[in-house]
Amino acid sequence: MIDFTVKVSRTGIEEGVNIIPMYEDEVPQPAITLPENIMKLIEKVAGRDFKGKLEEVYSIPTILDRGPERIVLTGLGRRDELELDSFRRAYGRVAIRLDEAMTESAASPIVSDVFDLGSVSQSIVEGIILSMYRFDRYKSEKREQKLKHITLLVRDESALYKVEKSIEEAGRICRGVYTARDLTNMPSIDCYPEKFAEIVYEVGRKAGFNVRIYKIDELEKMSMGGIVAVGSGSIHKPVLIELEYDGTSGKDENPYVIVGKAVTFDSGGISIKPSEKMEEMKYDKAGGAAVVGVLEAVASLKLPIRVIGLIPCVENLPSGTAFRPGDIIKFRNGKTAEVISTDAEGRLILADALSYAVEKNPKAIIDLATLTGACIIALGTHASGLFTNNQELADKIKKSAERTGERVWQLPLWKQYREQLKSDVADLKNSGGRPAGAITAALFLSEFVGDKPWVHLDIAGTAYIQEASEQKSYTPKGATGVGVRLLVDYLIHETQ
Repeated sequence: MIDFTVKVSRTGIEEGVNIIPMYEDEVPQPAITLPENIMKLIEKVAGRDFKGKLEEVYSIPTILDRGPERIVLTGLGRRDELELDSFRRAYGRVAIRLDEAMTESAASPIVSDVFDLGSVSQSIVEGIILSMYRFDRYKSEKREQKLKHITLLVRDESALYKVEKSIEEAGRICRGVYTARDLTNMPSIDCYPEKFAEIVYEVGRKAGFNVRIYKIDELEKMSMGGIVAVGSGSIHKPVLIELEYDGTSGKDENPYVIVGKAVTFDSGGISIKPSEKMEEMKYDKAGGAAVVGVLEAVASLKLPIRVIGLIPCVENLPSGTAFRPGDIIKFRNGKTAEVISTDAEGRLILADALSYAVEKNPKAIIDLATLTGACIIALGTHASGLFTNNQELADKIKKSAERTGERVWQLPLWKQYREQLKSDVADLKNSGGRPAGAITAALFLSEFVGDKPWVHLDIAGTAYIQEASEQKSYTPKGATGVGVRLLVDYLIHETQ
């Protein structure tokens, strides 16, 4: 990863390459006060060659006797539309351009006229680090990252500690995002359930959280009928992975439980999917991957809380041993479901994991799952669907979504929709048909959380970059790692 330092600078300018954030106005204006000679250089291009639009980048060689050798302008967009995500996007884009230009180091002042210094510096660092992510382990030729060092400039020495702390936090969180992206991007041939579990165990060993892996014999004894059924068609047997971090110094406080769907490959099973874009079904493990990233970040940050991660991990394939439409499954909490479609498998494995989560007597349960194509129809690729039985918890997640740029949108769980899940032969059907598909899937899950505060995040549209996805600088093609920054932010604020 890139190395960051913080330095006091009265002018906001250093020698070498300088990044200057710019607002988009009638004539683009720097977001900070600059020396007169630098302003004259900027004024020659502002409003003509450079408009200040979000993620726009323009490089100016200075040809000065003293001072910076190059000024690189990066657009924040309109000042009245400024968000923390504007900084992630602007600095992510300029980092990509600097890296392409073989620039090894650069400096930039921190803008804090709208948001506080700590939030802005954290957003800048996240944008830069996440934009540098590459999944190239399967390429024979790998491009070396050239950009190595960024200096962030503050005008007041009293701001140094706050910015340094934000940089450190951002780096630890981004490592969790990298892990989630790597796990999600890995092809299923190298990341089947047992292998996924091995990788998680190694992450836990290094990061400092415990990992317990429940295999098929134990799952059967634990009455995990959903996990066992969905995994029955593959030679790679299902597992339930339990992760635990305890930063409470042995106080044994009630935990926060994060549950993530990890279907290492989803063919649809007997209800097989169309072949077009089926290769994208390696991304169906994004929810479980996010849980690993969250625990890694929380452990690295040493938060004073207890967090448990639960990852039901399966491969959904058709075979002579696969579960079938018409089968009836009994889950850990004793409820049963008639299988209408084996391609509605995520809710079946989550049902067991959520039932198990309730037994932990948690403060809150949050699950992440690439659960329904219907959520993409409803919200596109710009927001994750949010469903809840507890509005206070949902509102906290929404505030974290605003801060992190990982948008969520709440959809209802009205009881009228549950009519679609009624079965003649079991407690539930696992599919309520096409109408309101994301809602009925969430209602299915709600049957397994009891009265515990619970939020379900349907990340089907946001887990990886799709054709309709907004092209943000810090989310390269492939997995986004969505959910890691969102939930770590939520957990950090729970400790404050």
